[in-house]
Amino acid sequence: MVFPFSAIVNMDKLKLAILINAINPKIGGLLIKGPKGSGKSTVARSLADVLPKIEVVEDCPFNCNPKDLSNMCPSCSSKYVKGERLQTREKEMAVVDLPLGATEDRVIGSIDVEKAIKHGIGALEPGILAEANQNILYVDEVNLLPDHIADDLLDVAATGWNVVEREGVSVRHPSRFIFIGTMNPEEGELRPQLLDRFPLSVRVGNITSVEDRVEVIKRNLEFEANPEKFQEECLPMQKDLQNRIEQARETLKQITLSEDLLRSISEACLSLKVDGLRPDIVIAKAAATLAAFESRTKVTPDDVAVAAELALGHRTREGGFLEPATPQEIAHVFAASTKKVFQFEKTGETTKEDMSKRKFLKGKSVFWVKNDAEEKEEEKAQREGKLKKTIQKQKTNLMFLFGRLTGGVWGIGKRLKKSPKDAPVTDGLQVGSHKLRGETYEDKSVGVKKGPDKGVLTVSEVARHTELSKGFPLIDSFQRKIISPSKFFLKMGKAKPKKRGAFAGRHSRSITTLQRGRPYGWKIPRGKPVDIHVPATVREAARKQGSRAKPLETALSISLEDVREKLRSCKAPLTMIFVVDLSGSMLLNLGAVREALLKLHGDAYRGRDRVGIVALRDFGATVVQHPITNLRVVASKLQSMHVSGFTPLAAGMHKALEVFKEAKRRDPVTVPVMVLITDGSANIPLKRSIETGKIRQIDEALAAAREYEDVAVTDVFTVSRMLRREGVHVIAVNTNAHMYGRETYGFLVTERIASLTNGINHTFGTLMPEKEMIENMIEQIRGDQRAIMGEKRIG
Repeated sequence: MVFPFSAIVNMDKLKLAILINAINPKIGGLLIKGPKGSGKSTVARSLADVLPKIEVVEDCPFNCNPKDLSNMCPSCSSKYVKGERLQTREKEMAVVDLPLGATEDRVIGSIDVEKAIKHGIGALEPGILAEANQNILYVDEVNLLPDHIADDLLDVAATGWNVVEREGVSVRHPSRFIFIGTMNPEEGELRPQLLDRFPLSVRVGNITSVEDRVEVIKRNLEFEANPEKFQEECLPMQKDLQNRIEQARETLKQITLSEDLLRSISEACLSLKVDGLRPDIVIAKAAATLAAFESRTKVTPDDVAVAAELALGHRTREGGFLEPATPQEIAHVFAASTKKVFQFEKTGETTKEDMSKRKFLKGKSVFWVKNDAEEKEEEKAQREGKLKKTIQKQKTNLMFLFGRLTGGVWGIGKRLKKSPKDAPVTDGLQVGSHKLRGETYEDKSVGVKKGPDKGVLTVSEVARHTELSKGFPLIDSFQRKIISPSKFFLKMGKAKPKKRGAFAGRHSRSITTLQRGRPYGWKIPRGKPVDIHVPATVREAARKQGSRAKPLETALSISLEDVREKLRSCKAPLTMIFVVDLSGSMLLNLGAVREALLKLHGDAYRGRDRVGIVALRDFGATVVQHPITNLRVVASKLQSMHVSGFTPLAAGMHKALEVFKEAKRRDPVTVPVMVLITDGSANIPLKRSIETGKIRQIDEALAAAREYEDVAVTDVFTVSRMLRREGVHVIAVNTNAHMYGRETYGFLVTERIASLTNGINHTFGTLMPEKEMIENMIEQIRGDQRAIMGEKRIG
């Protein structure tokens, strides 16, 4: 039993984002980011109880939709085209879990072992992607998903079809699902290719209200003590949500988006420099669904603003060189863009009580309103409005009475600043101008109840909570009513818009018998088989059936000698540590190093390589940034580091080695690469001798007098040998500017480091122009990476 969706405290934006996916599955999914213990998984799993039922083909393992030919497997579509009647049934929409430890066979499907052994035929056993069709696919900690599984999801999410070609089985079936993933950003970022497949994203923070935290505790204790009773108490709210979702699906069919609105969305996306066209499409779909959720057929600026924040909060910009736009930045740009479409001049405030006293004129009406009323016309309207009976009011009443019989009322009007007292109102369409003008009031009684027992906030409340409505007045049908008076004292609406018609992934491929990666081949197992290759085992057994007695009810007799074990292929990432010399002689080159890092960002981002920084500081070294995939963070930290007067080169190399060992423990197939950026002038030895273990007392005065240089260089060479034993690839970048004198010994040091580690040494000096240095540095490091990844194979 899962915690009821309607009982979740706070998280209003997240609940709204999940519900619009349930209303409109074509939106495609949601990414939930947040720290551990923030309730991400609870919200995602609780959605199952409020989802409406779906119709599927009876006995079809792929959950085919009997009313959608494009969502049918070849077998069902063949029957449908021939006119055969498909047996159908209704079933609950489900949340299908994809565990991090799931194998590729389990995800996309594999050969049916039972049919292969009993009947000797090759058939597909459907996987998770078949089960997820027309349902919700949920991945917890999606950022930790293995790359080969993520690649499969990318293919299916892009096409809506899962194609299986393996072990003599060729099958394709539909797999259209709502993709919901959760992740903790502290554990690493998501691949940009997979990140882009999430149409919406919500960042969840910790609850800071004491009252809300107390309410969370109470509800959790109550649920754990008696889940059945707790769910029974929440059942009315759960049913209400289900009904609301079903009603919204019907309302969604009536919503159309004007070309002006679509243009404003595209202009805003271009202004924010987001990558691709998917954000524009998602914002349009989400805005329409938000309107349908509130039973409206017209999209408001609030809908667009909330949809924009949900759709753009995680999007890459400028090919990954810019951070995703902030909520404030999104709000500002979309406010300016949608203001051209939703033009409303607020001229004052009124009350709901005042509006309820006015007569409501029933019937359809369309008015041409092009200009604002002049001052004399304003005064005349106010005078006539004070009279209880005027010829104008009687004529208006007769017009609407006659209009109800003839199909509607047509007229011409002007915009007033203030609605005359006791003026009647009606629901009408305004043409001739996009501009609206008038007073507003806030309807506090509409919407859900506030406080600890609230269910789901309205769109306008979510917009105000995220400060998306700042900058221009917003119009909302649920919480705000517009009184835009004209010469006829009528409430004016908006006219219904018309409907218009090189390197890919990680770099190095590693062959391994571990249960990870895509099956690559098979081998005869040594000892107890761990990961059995079923097709190879069946083929081997089939060759020997002539000399074996077959058991009853089986087509094959398999013995231990037939068993074959899988070899799997996985793509190995780089773990690259920049060991940066912060001595005074390096000061002029740090800017160039930072620029080179930024330009390498695209390569690291696509390959999902992890990059970290170890800085040489004072008499030792420190890890400024543990390896992460976000190279912009690495570059900014490099720029903020302070210069030190010494070069404890051995300490920096040794600290990097410790980081590499930790990375190897987490991911045994990662390829360690050390980029050593220094002038080579080592002058501080290790605090503890590696050979003898003796503690060294280093005196700052003696260090300044270069008394420790020989010992320091010896330690550097000792650590270099350790790096080679551990399989660390070393790229030395010497930025020594000295062409003669004692300081030139740094060139010999880096050359010797490269020799001892079987690495690569490059020399750049400050005499070289900065632009040329950056270009050369990038070219050399990229070439070294290709060389390293090209020769690397892990068994």
